[in-house]
Amino acid sequence: MPKIFKAGNYGKKGNYSIDTLKSWVGKEFNITAGHVGDWLKNGFPTTAIPVAGSCKVTNVDDQGFLIGEFNYNSFGDSIKDKYPNLSIGIGEDGTPNHLALLGYAPPHIKDLDQSFSEFSQDLTSIEETETIEFAEESDQDKIDEFIAFFRAVDVSKVNYKALFDVLYEKDDEKYAVNKLKDLGYTVEKTAEFSEETLKSIANTLGMIVTAKPVNDLTPDEIYAKAKAEFTREAEKEETKKNIIKMFPPVMHKILEFAIDKAYEESEYTNIIEFSEDDKTSMATKLKEFSQKETPFKELFKNVTSKIEFSEEENKEKSEEEIKIRIGGYYEFS
Repeated sequence: MPKIFKAGNYGKKGNYSIDTLKSWVGKEFNITAGHVGDWLKNGFPTTAIPVAGSCKVTNVDDQGFLIGEFNYNSFGDSIKDKYPNLSIGIGEDGTPNHLALLGYAPPHIKDLDQSFSEFSQDLTSIEETETIEFAEESDQDKIDEFIAFFRAVDVSKVNYKALFDVLYEKDDEKYAVNKLKDLGYTVEKTAEFSEETLKSIANTLGMIVTAKPVNDLTPDEIYAKAKAEFTREAEKEETKKNIIKMFPPVMHKILEFAIDKAYEESEYTNIIEFSEDDKTSMATKLKEFSQKETPFKELFKNVTSKIEFSEEENKEKSEEEIKIRIGGYYEFS
C-alpha cells in the first residue's frame, strides 16, 4: 500500500507525531485531481472539482509513514500514473480531509466547465485546508533538514545563485514567475510578448512595429505556386540563352535586363496590346521571338549580295571584314 504522509515537523503547517498519525487510522477521504484550493481560487465551486477516488488510512509503519489504501474511479485510473506526487490536505480539526494528485489542476483548469464535472462531489466541508506536499522517497527528509538549516544561514554571506539554478531546474518555472509577480514585477515570456509590450519596447528603442504578412495558402496552393515559379524561371533562362546568341555582345546587358523584367511575377501575366489582333504578355512575345532566326541574317545577306568579288581569295577576305563590322556574331557555312 502507498505511503501518503510522514510524521515530522512541517514548520508553520504543523508538527505531526507518529501518535498523531496513528489516530488517523481508519479515516477515509477523497483523492482530488489537484488541491481544492487551486480550483477555488480560479473560480470553480466545490461542486465542480473532479474527484479521482478515495483513500482509507490503514496503518503507520515503523519509520513514521502513514499508509493508505487507494480506490480509484475510472477518471483516477486515467491520470494516476501521470501525476504520482501526493499532497495531503489537513482540515481545521487537524486531521486529513483530502489527498491531492499534484500537478493536475493548473494545466487542466481551463478545460473543465466551471459549473459541472462528471467526477465531482460536494466538497464544501473541506474548503479551509492546510496542504502539505509529500515525497515518498527519503529525499524529503533531507530537504526538510536543508530548509531548516538554510533558514538559519546569513544569506548576505552566501552566494546562493548556484542553489537557485538547481532549484529552478528541479521545479516548475511557474513557481519562480509567481514569486516575482507577488513582489510586484511584471513577468512576460519573450516569445509571447503582447502587442502592447512590443510597441512599448519599440518606442523606447525608437523603432516602429509592423505586422508580418501572414501566409494563408494551403499546402496545395504553396506547391502550385512553387511549381509555377520554377517553370517561369526555367523558361526565362531558355529564352535568355536563345535571344542572347542572336545579338552582338554589346547588346547582351540590355537584353538580359529586359528579359529579367518581363519574367518578374508581376509582369509575367501582364497583357500588352501590341495590335488589335495581338494581345499577349511581353514574356510570351520574347519567347516567340527567341524561337525565330536572328534578325541579322537577312541584313548580312543584303550587305554581302551588293559586293562583287573578282577572286575567291578576295571574297573570303571581304566576308571576314563584313563579319567583323557587324559584330562578329555570324558564323559562315
